[in-house]
Amino acid sequence: MAVLVWSERDGALGNSIRSGRRVALSAEEFRPEAEALDKALDALLDMAWHTLTLITKYDNGKPRFNSFEQAWVLGRAVHISDIMRHEAMQGEERVLLWQALTAKAWYGIRQDVTRDPRWRELIPKRNKLWQAKPSSAKAFEFLDIGYWLREQQLHDAGEVFGWKYVNAQDLRDRTSLRSVELRQAVLYWLRRQVPEVQDELAKPKIKGKKRFSIITKALSKRFPAKGPGSALLPQHYPEDELRVIVNKTLDAARDAHFSPTEQ
Repeated sequence: MAVLVWSERDGALGNSIRSGRRVALSAEEFRPEAEALDKALDALLDMAWHTLTLITKYDNGKPRFNSFEQAWVLGRAVHISDIMRHEAMQGEERVLLWQALTAKAWYGIRQDVTRDPRWRELIPKRNKLWQAKPSSAKAFEFLDIGYWLREQQLHDAGEVFGWKYVNAQDLRDRTSLRSVELRQAVLYWLRRQVPEVQDELAKPKIKGKKRFSIITKALSKRFPAKGPGSALLPQHYPEDELRVIVNKTLDAARDAHFSPTEQ
């Protein structure tokens, strides 16, 4: 089928129908289905925005939007709405849905062409790729990561990644470490660390300091994406056995990092 993607030029709104499938003449033949999807996206964005208002912290009366939370609420709304099963999405790749969803949030355009500026609050403005209307696959990765994060409850996912979007991005970039089973095992390990270790590992890596990447690098060595040792991924192990493996791997990485020679 196809999706409807909004656009704006010189203050005038417009839209186009896009499909990743071969069509007889143009994707316009799927406009009824795409418009029905567009209306369903109104409800999805409303759901995501209301969830965001419930979890957003305020500083002197002003909301402090967190890109990790923004990604999670969008991913959870996509999941709860069951939008992937919509007629218009049959046979289409997920990236087309991200294009449609992004344009609606960016312009705040409802299906009846009224504006809803609240949806802009779902956009990660500090992300360089989102400071102008996103159009690249790299920018749409934000929604892919949000959909992936939704596999855990918000607080659990937040604990794993220190409430930092870049930490989630760091782990997801490593294809062998993407399973929710591994994230649950990491959470189990983190909850048994002293506060000083938890605080250090919650910080994103910066030049000269590994921080969260201590976790990703250690686990990547234990669960490589290819070559020797890559046959069994984390999700292939029973929960108890995976916990033992993760505990042993991360204990060693922690001890190496926090040893006197590393200070």
